[in-house]
Amino acid sequence: MSEHRKNRGSGLALSQALALAFLALCLWWVWRELALVLPNDRITASMSVQQSLGAVLQRQLLYFGAALLVTHALFGLLALALARLTEAASNGPPPARRGWLVAGWLVWLVGLAMAANVTWHPSSRFASPDSMFLAEILGFRVAPLMLLSTGLLLVFLLIRAARHFRTMTSVPAIGIAATAIALLVGVTLPLATAGLSKKGLVATSPHIVIIGLDSLRADLTESRSGAALTPHIDNYLSAAHRFSDTTTPLARTYGSWVSILTGRHPVSTHARYNLMPRSMVEDGITLPDVLQSRGYRTIYATDEVRFANIDQTFGFDQLVTPPIGAGDFLLGYAGDMPLVNLLATSAVGRWLFPANHANRAAHATYEPEDFVDRLEHEIAIDRPTFLAVHLTLSHWPYNWAGHARPTTPQQFRPAYRRAVAAVDRQFQQVLGVLEQKGVLDNAIVVVLSDHGEALGTDSDSMLRKTGSSREIWDSLWGHGTSVMSPHQYRVLLAMRAYGRATLPGSPGSYDWPVSLEDLRPTLEEFATGRQSEGVDGISLLPFLAVPQRASRLATRVRFTETDFNTASTLAGRYEASGIIDEAAVFYELDPVSGWMQLRQDKLPILLARKQRAAISSRSLLAAVPDPDGRHLRFLYTDRHNPLPRVLEGRPDPAGDAEAARLWDALQ
Repeated sequence: MSEHRKNRGSGLALSQALALAFLALCLWWVWRELALVLPNDRITASMSVQQSLGAVLQRQLLYFGAALLVTHALFGLLALALARLTEAASNGPPPARRGWLVAGWLVWLVGLAMAANVTWHPSSRFASPDSMFLAEILGFRVAPLMLLSTGLLLVFLLIRAARHFRTMTSVPAIGIAATAIALLVGVTLPLATAGLSKKGLVATSPHIVIIGLDSLRADLTESRSGAALTPHIDNYLSAAHRFSDTTTPLARTYGSWVSILTGRHPVSTHARYNLMPRSMVEDGITLPDVLQSRGYRTIYATDEVRFANIDQTFGFDQLVTPPIGAGDFLLGYAGDMPLVNLLATSAVGRWLFPANHANRAAHATYEPEDFVDRLEHEIAIDRPTFLAVHLTLSHWPYNWAGHARPTTPQQFRPAYRRAVAAVDRQFQQVLGVLEQKGVLDNAIVVVLSDHGEALGTDSDSMLRKTGSSREIWDSLWGHGTSVMSPHQYRVLLAMRAYGRATLPGSPGSYDWPVSLEDLRPTLEEFATGRQSEGVDGISLLPFLAVPQRASRLATRVRFTETDFNTASTLAGRYEASGIIDEAAVFYELDPVSGWMQLRQDKLPILLARKQRAAISSRSLLAAVPDPDGRHLRFLYTDRHNPLPRVLEGRPDPAGDAEAARLWDALQ
């Protein structure tokens, strides 16, 4: 009996040792990268000076480590099971040869994992454009050929083993049975649970849906020449009320979304930066709070949370997001390993590696369909629902699984356009989920961008003729870097009624001066019939009902401002060197929540460096500080024919009434 047990367990220790050796090599390679990346990342560099990681982050890291060990241990067991299957197919060679079979199968599986990772995740640190796994043989890539040959070999071994079934030992049988069960569960579980997301009860109150498209430039929709870049968004807009002169109060995700949910400017909420300490943000009564009191279920869903920590405290009953906090920063880097990458897109990967599943932060493995699947399976519509969805595929770094990361300005523009086309398809998939669940039978669907994106084109800066070379460069790329860059703060905003729901007025384009702050009071009045209190925005419903009233908006002034930028992290200048000296000292880890946040004692310095602007329908007045924030320069320009001029003081209202009016408003 002891000899039988010895033979049966032979190879187990070797399989685990080899699997752990593979894990150790991966960790060593990752650690080499992290030693360079994390200390030079503007956020994670601050963690190096923390005295404690805190209980939350420690639990996340321990869970990740345990999942890594389990995954690689199972990887070793798979090699052992295949070795035993090979023995059974050859009618059981002596166990002394088993070590070679185990080693051979594990090497083959490692090669297969590496080939698949290189082919499907070219942005992975384990991928290279010169990899031998990207070579073609007879017109086919190496990875598909390896998968095909492995499948054929397994079929051959199974047939052979079946002939010797009585001599087939228990380990191969268990391995084959486990594989079959895993395949059965993996195939049938999604089919079985998909029915749970079908149409539910008929909602008496209209559903309210906001779909945010991160970094989408407003000028890319409704193409008037050539092939449409966003055909699905264009189709939505064709029957929507669109507001063509909409601005964001802050061209960064967090500040913009807090204004969307509260109807208040970042100056009022103190949400003036990404990663603002939550204790300092005064959100007050939010749109989700109001709708909750009216019997709505409130849900927030996004595929990226690193820089916009929006959680249940804003009034949401349910979150469909990656894990919020510093772990998301760390594991987005550390999780880039072959087995993690291959598992991350699966249902199993969602539980083993939650920071790498359907997470835009883990861009090397992010699949847009995975996040749509999360929406489909996690959202139940059983009563009137407020759903806020934020899609970040079109945000920097403009790549996802199967696409290489752009590294130069010459690559940014085509990469951005590919990402916009991809988010357009993802948008259509989200609408498909909403239709499947019956939401579109009675709903108001709002589509917006939280901010735009400057891409170095002529229209991306108002300073092309008058600014310094540094000012022009800073205003030509990214978002939240310059109030003199119109495509950064000008955004898409439209709303459309579906099914039984109705909006006042006719679909079409309205050129009124509108802000994202107007969304909360508009939707609140739509849902409750009451005006919002304590907001900076205005409801647009009265103007839609009687468009002639919009003449009152002619004198409206809106405000926008920039976020935190450093010399090395201004968009278009992504060098890692020097970032730790410029930005790391401004962030800290909150050990209680596990979140990264700005240090409160550094906020006065950052506020002094902010650019601010007052915007009317025709003009813009900007207050631009020098690099140290000690002196302001005031620039005034016509928005439609920009040629900024410097104002030395308040203009004479008799000679320039519009400039004087904006001066007073900005002061």
